[in-house]
Amino acid sequence: MEEISDSFLCCICLELLYKPVVLCCGHMSCFWCVHRSMNGSGESKCPICRKSYIHFPSICEALHFLLVKMYPEAYKKREIQILEEEKKIGTFSPQIDGHMCHQISEEKLNGSSQSCESAECSISANAVSSCNVVIQEEDSPEIWLNKNSKQISKSDLLCVSCNQLLFRPTVLNCGHVYCQSCLSIPANEKTKCQECESLHPGDLPCVCWELDHFLEDQFPEEYSVKRCEAKSKGIDSPSESSKAYTLGNCKDDEQHDSLLLLKTHFAVGCDYCGMYPIIGDRYKCKGCIEEIGFDLCGDCYKSQSKLPGRFNQQHKPEHKFEHIKLRANPNYLLSLMTGIISSGGYAQFEIATNSLSSVPNPPADGAEDSELDLALPLVFDAIPEDDLSETEET
Repeated sequence: MEEISDSFLCCICLELLYKPVVLCCGHMSCFWCVHRSMNGSGESKCPICRKSYIHFPSICEALHFLLVKMYPEAYKKREIQILEEEKKIGTFSPQIDGHMCHQISEEKLNGSSQSCESAECSISANAVSSCNVVIQEEDSPEIWLNKNSKQISKSDLLCVSCNQLLFRPTVLNCGHVYCQSCLSIPANEKTKCQECESLHPGDLPCVCWELDHFLEDQFPEEYSVKRCEAKSKGIDSPSESSKAYTLGNCKDDEQHDSLLLLKTHFAVGCDYCGMYPIIGDRYKCKGCIEEIGFDLCGDCYKSQSKLPGRFNQQHKPEHKFEHIKLRANPNYLLSLMTGIISSGGYAQFEIATNSLSSVPNPPADGAEDSELDLALPLVFDAIPEDDLSETEET
């Protein structure tokens, strides 16, 4: 039986991480667990530290292949479990390139004592070079830990930039991992990933400390050298690496939050950068037939990027987009002017909405200008496509 480290258990489902994503605060969760926990009407919060974020991160492939290599049986079982759930909802998580080295025999999955054959995995040099997974018959935790320890090599966890063993690993929104010291934000610009050239939204993310501790335990000598090098350069600063992540240049004030609501496409996310919900311009693909759709925020639409969708959609470059505009309910505008939404941003908006919606309907012969008219739901409606949608080519 595989002994799974607590460091690689999802903080939401409490099972082995599957297709792990790393939030801007550095905490790890499963792809679907993060998506289901996000708030479709505003900022989401990490379930552990409660730091705010608004971008759904891409899968961290380096972590994905590390877990495949360390826990082949458990990861295969998780794959089967999640695939069944995806079939039920008709939406699938992204496929990850490379041959999966978790080809576990059905006999072993069913508890048989037969050992499965080795499976060779050939993938990107930045993820895993090659591995031979041999499943042993013994169930001793020590045997599993020793076996997994021998499987992992420094080449499995290299920085995208310096191509050396990761130190203070930091995961960008695109899922690629860097040493903290290898990342920087250019003046008046956004950080761009050297691997996929995706722009990272907001400030630099925090260090993924669980992965950092794993690296230190797995490669103590190499990590000690890296720490000494960092100290000599004056860049080993835990307090700096632990600073709170902020949402770009957004000011956390009441007026700003209220204005954002006027531009929010509730429960719709960008399939490139992961902004959820989309704030500002929204472009919807007319060619993608998947139920979950394919949408882009204004910045990603203008970038003409060719990244794959967040949910394995079969999007093609020749597909056309339509510009979806929002129409604000006049009751919401009135509530802003009368001070109903005076503080608290998104949270206060929800409270105001629920309170107003619970007010009883006015009598049939009530006056036209009754204040109870404010009991109408404060929602945004997408303008019918026939009226205000505009079709554009990518």
